[in-house]
Amino acid sequence: MNEWWEHHQKSLKSTSVRSLDFRIRELRNLIDPEVMIARVTTKYLQSIIDKIPGSYDKRKRARQLLKQTFDYAIALEYVSINPVISTQLAKPVKTIKDFEDVAQKFLEKDELKRLLDEMYRRKGSIKMAYLAEFMSLNGCRIGEALAIQPDNIKNDIIEIHGTLDYTSNGYRNAIKTTPKTNSSWRETLITKREKEIIQDILKINALEKNTNPNYKDMGYIFISRNGVPIQDNALNTSIRAANKRLEKPIQKELTSHIFRHTLVSRLAENKVPLKTIMDRVGHADSKTTQQIYTHVTKSMKNEVVDILNRL
Repeated sequence: MNEWWEHHQKSLKSTSVRSLDFRIRELRNLIDPEVMIARVTTKYLQSIIDKIPGSYDKRKRARQLLKQTFDYAIALEYVSINPVISTQLAKPVKTIKDFEDVAQKFLEKDELKRLLDEMYRRKGSIKMAYLAEFMSLNGCRIGEALAIQPDNIKNDIIEIHGTLDYTSNGYRNAIKTTPKTNSSWRETLITKREKEIIQDILKINALEKNTNPNYKDMGYIFISRNGVPIQDNALNTSIRAANKRLEKPIQKELTSHIFRHTLVSRLAENKVPLKTIMDRVGHADSKTTQQIYTHVTKSMKNEVVDILNRL
């Protein structure tokens, strides 16, 4: 596994390497270091997979890592068959909580409005509000939004041509890198409100550039008063603080990703085809997007009741 990982990580972005490295170390701790690869059986690997604590998805990811390891071993002729292929994953039966969890991943229309109104109400969180609302309209990931530069705005199109990597050297030295997947490289039609948001925030940026001696012009749009890209954790903190100030706080786990999922739900409500939605948010295939799409939201339930009342 060490040899495969040393080879495989050369083809990955630094963010992916850091994410996977933890999973591989965790998986490696379950494997007896004295076991020769040629003697590894399906039964032995099945016992390893079954021991992995946590969710079904976590075991599924671990199984995929093991499969890749043995595919590499076959290519180098260490072994002739892949014993992982015959291992089984016991898929848990869906519970009521599973269905409820889908609704936790996006905001209803009234929830989004209440949250944004509160963020816009305070001067200190206006830029955060602009970013959050933009994501709820565009469907981009936080890293993609932070990587947008003025040159990426072309008339009625926004180029989503990268993501911001701030994990290596911090936000002040962040760099724009290639997107997460091939489908993430995309152009999206810009809405009237997105244009207004960008125009407004560029005006604020220009004022801060001229009045703040510590301003660092890094060429991005969604930035702090110092010119540095808005920090993901700062946005999350601002969102949660605004929610706490609401008369009736939203009982959901609020992070920047919820705005992306909210767009999926709103487009689904308006009967936009799944493929069109996935093109907009840059997904070739997404379990979460499909879950949200098939989930009946409040407005769709009301529509059904209205139809039944007219029968």
